[in-house]
Amino acid sequence: MDVVLLVLLCVALTNGATELLKNPDFESTSFTGNWVCQGCTLSSSSDSYHGHHSAKITHRQQKWAGLAQTINVSPGNRYVFSAHVKLLNMARGHMFHKLEVMVKETIHGHDEYHDAGDSPKMRTDSGWTEIGFDFKVPQNVHQLYVYLQIAEPEVNYLVDAASVKVLPYDANWKSEANSRINSIRKAPITVNLHNLQGSGYQVEIQQTKSKFAFGSVVSASKIVDSSHHAYQQFFYDNFEWSVLENALKWRPMEWSQGHPNLDKPMVAVQALQSKGIKVRGHNMFWGTQGTHPDWLDGMGHSTLIQAMHTHINDVISRTRGSLEHWDVYNENLHGMYFEEHTGHPNITKEMFNWIHQAEPGVKLFLNEYAVASSSQMTTAYKQQAEELKNAGIPLYGIGIQCHTNSHMDITSLKYRLDKIAEAGLPIWITEFTVNEANEGLKADALENMLTLFMSHPAVEGVLLWGFWDGQLWLPNSALATGSNVQPNAAGRRYQQLFHHTWRTHVTKSVTGSTVHATGFMGDYTLLVKHNGQTVQTKSFTLDNGGHTVTVNL
Repeated sequence: MDVVLLVLLCVALTNGATELLKNPDFESTSFTGNWVCQGCTLSSSSDSYHGHHSAKITHRQQKWAGLAQTINVSPGNRYVFSAHVKLLNMARGHMFHKLEVMVKETIHGHDEYHDAGDSPKMRTDSGWTEIGFDFKVPQNVHQLYVYLQIAEPEVNYLVDAASVKVLPYDANWKSEANSRINSIRKAPITVNLHNLQGSGYQVEIQQTKSKFAFGSVVSASKIVDSSHHAYQQFFYDNFEWSVLENALKWRPMEWSQGHPNLDKPMVAVQALQSKGIKVRGHNMFWGTQGTHPDWLDGMGHSTLIQAMHTHINDVISRTRGSLEHWDVYNENLHGMYFEEHTGHPNITKEMFNWIHQAEPGVKLFLNEYAVASSSQMTTAYKQQAEELKNAGIPLYGIGIQCHTNSHMDITSLKYRLDKIAEAGLPIWITEFTVNEANEGLKADALENMLTLFMSHPAVEGVLLWGFWDGQLWLPNSALATGSNVQPNAAGRRYQQLFHHTWRTHVTKSVTGSTVHATGFMGDYTLLVKHNGQTVQTKSFTLDNGGHTVTVNL
């Protein structure tokens, strides 16, 4: 299933958003001095994505045969590559073709190749598909070759709207991010006080929940095991959303066909809800290596589809009304088990429709890795979300796994968030870790990335993929350690952000009949005190547009 489209590019450093390619839209039908075709035939086509012409690549002799352009680059600079590709035919026996965006860099005469971006589900019926990546040029590299590979030489294709531009570093990103946080995460609060008698009144405005979701994965067993009280207490003190690590996944839930164990996850879900915690469902289906029940292997197409329906019914019959979200088909750009074993290339769409029919009120998500921590599938992920949205599929939001470290480049991370946000859907950072042994570096990186997430208008929440070194996929990403689950430097930094920096607690003396304040959106308790004694208590929710509370004394 591998597809190789070749475009050799080298990039010259110029200012800002200046286009660096020659003839990027292929409007000139003469390719002399700009594009060439290596091991193939290059011609002009009137079937275009933009403008009047595109490049048509045919008669490919090898998997690497394709379009090429050569330009120089400057070390240390970031670049963004994009283009639109349309397959003209499929190789016999292939459901999909995989388009790989490769980068060739030359250091002291030695060539190195990197897979910078993939589009693993290319089909002729996809039409024009955007491909792309962002890339930081290493030191000592003065030429880049970016080429898109389609492994089957018999596949012909069109290319249009190609672009290479500098991605500038913003030295003021954090101050700008904090300014956005104040703009998009806060709203005005007005308190109208009637029948005031005398002086000595105070108003206390205390935020109890955040609209922006802060959460973590939890162990379904440890969150209800009395021997793990410290683990539970740290979670309940510092998070408002949760997701079960493994207990709702099909494989561990139903090792033996016909015997799903939903008691374990539901005990955990009920315990979490009793504490006011909202729970995401992770995940209904998963198709990467070794993540599906073994007993599915060997089933015929119709039998497998029936087993999928049974699974949905088994799960929803127990979880209905308990979960806020479902990750529908986890990491489906990386694993295609259900496409391959049902013979249905559009099975993702069907999964969304089936779950929506079973429980219309739950919000449905894609969930994928290598889309934020790397650029490998950023553009492909955005494309998939747009395709589902435009087809009327009940997709609520886009889940981003972001497992990274203290070296994560903020400029690149923001670009990838912006790219995925082009789909016009809410984004949740569903699995976030900063895997770093140095606690100071980890604390700084955690704050920077949480600040970026909080400041992005498309992002609605962040869930850590664990917090304690005793129950953690990546031990160096822990926020708390030891049998007493004590916060380390990164944990203390998180607590500062969650409890103080991004939380509103305001006390104001009353000098008139109206009190004005600004607060982070979420749930609140309002206390009106007279000479230190509480005389009125009210609860309210602050959302976009602000809120007015009227108190009759």
